[in-house]
Amino acid sequence: MDVKLKNHFRTSRLPSFFDSRHISSSKMFNTTTIFLFAAPLVVVLYVSFVFNPANADNYGLYALQIVADSIAIVAILGLWITVLLDVIVEKHHRSHQPVSNSFLDERHPSVDVFVTTAGEPLDVIAKTVQAAVDMDYPHTTFVLDDGRSDDVRKLAAHFEAVYFTRENNIDAKAGNVNNGLRHTSAEFFVIFDADQVPKKHFLMKLLPYMKNERIAMVQSPQFFSNVDRFIACGTSQAQEVFYKYVCPAKNISNSAFCVGTNMVFRRSAINQIDGIARNNSEDIWTSFLLHEKGWETIFINEVLAIGQAPSTIVSYFKQQRRWATGGLGMLFLLNPMRSKKLNIDQRFQYFFSNIFFLVGIPALAYIMFPIIYLLFDAKPLNTDNGLVWALHYVPYFALYYSLTWLLLGRLRLATLATAIANFYPYILALFSVLFDSKQDWVATTSKKSGQDFLMKWVWPHVFFLILGLMSLFVGWYEPDNFWTTLFNSAWVVVNSYLLYLFLTGERRFVKIA
Repeated sequence: MDVKLKNHFRTSRLPSFFDSRHISSSKMFNTTTIFLFAAPLVVVLYVSFVFNPANADNYGLYALQIVADSIAIVAILGLWITVLLDVIVEKHHRSHQPVSNSFLDERHPSVDVFVTTAGEPLDVIAKTVQAAVDMDYPHTTFVLDDGRSDDVRKLAAHFEAVYFTRENNIDAKAGNVNNGLRHTSAEFFVIFDADQVPKKHFLMKLLPYMKNERIAMVQSPQFFSNVDRFIACGTSQAQEVFYKYVCPAKNISNSAFCVGTNMVFRRSAINQIDGIARNNSEDIWTSFLLHEKGWETIFINEVLAIGQAPSTIVSYFKQQRRWATGGLGMLFLLNPMRSKKLNIDQRFQYFFSNIFFLVGIPALAYIMFPIIYLLFDAKPLNTDNGLVWALHYVPYFALYYSLTWLLLGRLRLATLATAIANFYPYILALFSVLFDSKQDWVATTSKKSGQDFLMKWVWPHVFFLILGLMSLFVGWYEPDNFWTTLFNSAWVVVNSYLLYLFLTGERRFVKIA
């Protein structure tokens, strides 16, 4: 091992903010109260106008509007129910309170810690392996390397971790972990992605919950350190809503699911379902199979590891497509609502989690509609009575675009930009599921994520950006209705600006207070 690499290992340190982060789900912002009270009224008002066929204009566009709005409203409804349960059901807030370490003192359970790698930068892997080895409580750390790298092998030896690799990458990360399970035997095992740096007390915090012999998994949230980057900032804030409200509330119905890293599994539970689910979205599929077998899972709402959010367009889109493919695959191929082994609450929780990834359809529709009007003077709804239309339309879209602000008390342009750009990976995932096409699994921070051809991923965004600008010139050439043209022009400008911010996001930095 060269001197430079050794010096890096000696000087690796955890971020200065590492010990101070906690995601609180019990604190409710005033804006969250607004969301809970306003959302049902706003949605009912909007539906009363849009879903009335008498208000249709162009019937083809109207049909698309109904499909898009139905998906968006179901997504909002699922989020509303989840947030409501998070607020009114108090018992789940106590589920992450500290528990006694008597289980560790009396049982001394054995633990294996897996750090999965697949071509990530060596310095990223080094920080995680070092922190994993240094965790409190006796354990053995294993580096499971699907990159088959001699440097990673040397790195593992340097930190006195055990190194495993395999001849192929069959079943991607799931296959990597299952290969590690075949070579190990501890009662419990932990999984960290290569960029997820654990705190020293990670095991001491999560293992005691395993005293309950019906618990198969204890999950902690992901938290990201690189939120000064525009794209990473956008995805991080969206994830904050997920970990602040959605995950804790799933404890109520025993439907907390694995997020792929930062968790402890009971080996006997995983053995009962024949290992980690062999799927590119192994996390949610593994959780589903455990719940079907009657096992319990729990989400502990405390940051116990710090990772890196995707900061490039390609890595972000590949991550989103992978997640969407897993969720939509479960929705269309398995359909949790038909599972007789889940209780009704679990079925709905999986259904809402899966159907969310259809929001690429309304996102695309909402980009297209104003452009179509300006170019072809065609619109899905009759807006002749502009005041009536505005009274139904404006509150709904204000709600739709301000969800993050309502739930977190703040909203960044990066969040809006990444959200509107997501239509493409989500629609790719939908076609992948419907037509059974395969996709390669690539780790978020892998070097390979940055080597893909950028234009392959952003051509639709560039297309709509150019088309939007063209439509502004066409729409204002002898407009039929001044106010309708003005409104649609405003939407084109807003959407184009957000797409532009996203397309140039890799070069942008965000000032974090």
